[in-house]
Amino acid sequence: MLRPNPIGSNNSISIDKLILGGKRIMDIERILQTGETQSVEFKKSLSQKKEGCKALCGMLNTEIGAGMVFFGISPENDVVGIGGNLDSAQRTLAQHIQQKFDPSIVCSIKIEDYKDKKILVLSAKRANDVSCYEYDGRVFIKEGSTKRYLSAQEKKSLNNRKFDEINYLELGENELEDKLSKVFIQKNKYLEIHVLNNLFTQIFSFIKKERNNFSDKSLLIDNLNKVFIPYLNRIFIIWKVSNDYDTFDFAERMTDSLHKLYVDVFVDLDFDKLNGIFDVFWIQSKIIFIVYCMGAYSILQDKPNFAKLLINRANPFIEDGSEYEFAKNLSWFFYIIVKLIEKKLLIKKSICHTVLGFLENNNTVLDVFSGIEKLSDKLCQFDYFQCINEVITKVILGEEKYYDTVCFPSFGSFHMKMTEPFIEEIIKSYDQGKWIPKISKSQLILAIKSLDENVKNTFDKVYGPWEKGEWDSTIIKDFMKND
Repeated sequence: MLRPNPIGSNNSISIDKLILGGKRIMDIERILQTGETQSVEFKKSLSQKKEGCKALCGMLNTEIGAGMVFFGISPENDVVGIGGNLDSAQRTLAQHIQQKFDPSIVCSIKIEDYKDKKILVLSAKRANDVSCYEYDGRVFIKEGSTKRYLSAQEKKSLNNRKFDEINYLELGENELEDKLSKVFIQKNKYLEIHVLNNLFTQIFSFIKKERNNFSDKSLLIDNLNKVFIPYLNRIFIIWKVSNDYDTFDFAERMTDSLHKLYVDVFVDLDFDKLNGIFDVFWIQSKIIFIVYCMGAYSILQDKPNFAKLLINRANPFIEDGSEYEFAKNLSWFFYIIVKLIEKKLLIKKSICHTVLGFLENNNTVLDVFSGIEKLSDKLCQFDYFQCINEVITKVILGEEKYYDTVCFPSFGSFHMKMTEPFIEEIIKSYDQGKWIPKISKSQLILAIKSLDENVKNTFDKVYGPWEKGEWDSTIIKDFMKND
C-alpha cells in the first residue's frame, strides 16, 4: 500500500485512494477522470518503458515522493490496453528497473483489468533514507505533468533536502544515531560535510542567541547548563557513531570544527564587548571535557587514528604579551588545565576527576561506557596517551627542553592501576607508530620514565611525598629493565 500523498490540483485524488479497500481493485474510472498529474503518468504501450521509468524517477524525486505509471492508457486518457505475454513483460520491466535505477527502488508491478483490457501499473515510493534517485545516470524530477532532468547544483540541493530539515541537536540520542547511520551508509562525502556544517552552524547560532538574551551572567550560565551541555552530549554521540562506522574524514572535519568553536568563542564572537559578563572559559572548558570523553571512547574502541585527531590542537587566540603566551602553541588541554588551576576548579589536581565531576548524572556518556569505572579508566588512558605524545613529539623528537612545560599529567595516584594496560599496548606497538610516533626502544623508555617522574612530582606538590612503588605489569617491568 502506498503512503497517502496529495497530488495534482484541487480536483485530484490521493494515491492511497487509487486502491479500494483491501482487495487492491484499481479505481480506473477516477484515474481517467483526473488524468495525468505530478504523481500519475500514462503511457500508451510498453514500448515506452524508458519514458515511463523517467517519469517514475521524476515522481519519486518530488516532495510527494511517490508515483504511478499506467501502461495501456494514452495521454488523451483513452484505455487502449496492452497485449502479448504479460508475465514476460513484467519480468522484463522489473529487470530494466533493477539495472537502471540508483539507488535501487522497491516497486510494484501489477496487471489490472478494465473493460476487457489489460493495464500494467508500475508504482513506487521513495525510501525514507533516500534523498533522490537516478535513472540511467540522470536525476529527473516531475513538475506538474511534465518532467526534466536536473543540473548538478539542483541535484546537490535535492540530496541535501531531507537533511536540511533536521535539527541534529534536538534529536533524541537513539534517533540521532539512526539518522547519522543513514548518512554514513551512503558514503557521500558531500552530504557528510553538509550535515557537519549544519550542526556547527546551529551551535554557533545558539551561543550568539544566548549571549544576546542574557545580561545576567548567572542566568546565562544556568541556561547554558540546561541547553549547551545537551548539545555537547550530541557531539559526543556523533563522535561515537563516526568511530563505529570508521568515517575518519568526517571525524577529522568534526575535530577541526570543534577546535574552531573552541577558538572562535574567544575571537569571532567578540565577547569582550560584554565587559566580562560572558565567561568564555566556561564554554572552552566544557568543550575540552567532552573532547576527553571522545578520546576515551576512541581508546575504548582501539581507534588510535581517531584519538590522534584530538591532540596537537593549539591556542591561536592568545595574544602576544599575554600572561598565557607560553601556551599559544601548546595543547588546548594544557591551556585549559592551567586555567582550571588558576580558578581553583581542577578537582584533586586531576583533569580526569574534573571531567568525571562534570559528567555526574550524565547518562548519555556513562551509558556508552557501561558505568563510571570503565569511563574513569579510559579517561586516564586518554590523558596518558596525549601526554606521552606531547613528550615524544615536542621534547624527544622536537626542540622543547623541559618535559613539564608540554603537558600536565593529571591521572595522579591512580595512573599505575588505570594506565598500565594502555602502556602495555604502547610497548607492543611502539615500532609500528600505532599509538605514538615511531621511535626507538630507548626513546620510549625515556618517554615513559620522564612522564612517570612528572606524575610523581605533580603528586608530591599536591599531596606530599608519594612512594610510587613498582609496576604490577611484568610486560612493563621487563621492558623498562632493558634500558
